Amino acid sequence: MPNIKSAKKRVKVSQTKKLQNQMVASQMKTAVKKFNEAISKNDLELAKQLLPVAVAKIDNAAHKHVIHKNAANHKKSQIARTLSQLEKGIIVVKIDAKALKQQEQKAAAARKAAEAEEIKKAINEAKKKKEAAKNPQPAKKGSKKEAIQKVDLTVSPK
Repeated sequence: MPNIKSAKKRVKVSQTKKLQNQMVASQMKTAVKKFNEAISKNDLELAKQLLPVAVAKIDNAAHKHVIHKNAANHKKSQIARTLSQLEKGIIVVKIDAKALKQQEQKAAAARKAAEAEEIKKAINEAKKKKEAAKNPQPAKKGSKKEAIQKVDLTVSPK
């Protein structure tokens, strides 16, 4: 903890600036993510509308020195290139790491559930076989109709 008055003020100012820079960076990243989502859905019209918004947010971040100006130019070039590829008919898939990880987790959970279901079926089948081996069913005697027919045959007419 700083003891000198100017050092205390520096800490306060730097915390405030950090929050302001985080806001600018967050707005920029959100605009780029929305643009990439439109690209991944092959929505050309929405992507064309979001391109100027994303470029403006990137320029704003570069102007405020949140990101370097060359990094800003690189980002703008990337998103413009993806839009151009979409217009030409080249399939562009833009998925952020978070969405990719969520998809992998869902797939893994589905596989695990399917394996558990197969194991349950195998256990149930084994139990049924074991019970059948313990208690063999006696052979079924003839049905009631067969018994009646046998009785009728044995009776002789007088």
